[in-house]
This record gives sequence, structure tokens and C-alpha cells, in this order.
Amino acid sequence: MSTPTPVAAAPLPTTSPRFLEVDDRVPAPLRKLLDEADGCLDMAFTTGGTAVARTAVRTIVQMEHADASDYATSLLTLSEKHPAVAPALFQILAMLGSGEEPLTQDALRALIVAVKAIVYEIYVLGAERVERLMYVHQLVEALKR
Repeated sequence: MSTPTPVAAAPLPTTSPRFLEVDDRVPAPLRKLLDEADGCLDMAFTTGGTAVARTAVRTIVQMEHADASDYATSLLTLSEKHPAVAPALFQILAMLGSGEEPLTQDALRALIVAVKAIVYEIYVLGAERVERLMYVHQLVEALKR
């Protein structure tokens, strides 16, 4: 019988993904909230950071007209409105984005990253998709002439 050998955890990448730097196409109120949440996280102010990150989630719901009678329904409405956003991101919001208790630093980091990924999908990639489709449409229209 062989003895199991420990496996080292994979190191985190040295370069940050693009979505972690909040793009200028993200509405200013969301950029400000995410910047504030990051600042709180950097200073280990988990109570404030949790409150600000959860406010960012509510702001997205309101800006995207996904308000519903409860938090879970609001997230469902938001996910239906933006099917390109990975369902796992909405699951993270469901787990960490509600309640009154402050999150741990790791949980707060996960919530902030999930919110940044969602706003990147909605406000950056969504805008780029529209731009690409419009460009292709114009090319096809030019063929008809």
C-alpha cells in the first residue's frame, strides 16, 4: 500500500486578470463603490468593505432594473437579463451578497472579485459585443449596395 503524498497548492497567477481593473465604461457610481470596497479590504476594514460591496450589488440590481421583492429573485432577474454572465458568479452573490454580518477578508475578496467580473461582463464585454455586431452589420449592409 502506498502512502499519499501531499500536493502543493497551485500558485496564484502573477498578473491580474483585466476585469479586476474596473473599466471606465462601468458606470461611475459602481466604480466608486468598488474602489471603496477595495480600499476597505486593503485596510482590513471588513465591516465597511462588506457593506460597500453589498451596496454595489444592490446598485447593479437597480441600474439594470432587476429589482424584485427579495434578493434571490433580484439576482435571478439579473441573471436572466444577462445570460452571458456565468451562473457561478450569481451563486457567489447569493452566498455572500446578502445579510448583515461582516464577511471574512477572504470572503469579502471573493465577493468583490465576483462583482467586478459581473460588471465587466455587463458593461465592458456587453458593449464590445454590440460594437462587434454593429461593425459586422455595417459590412453586410455595404455588400447589399
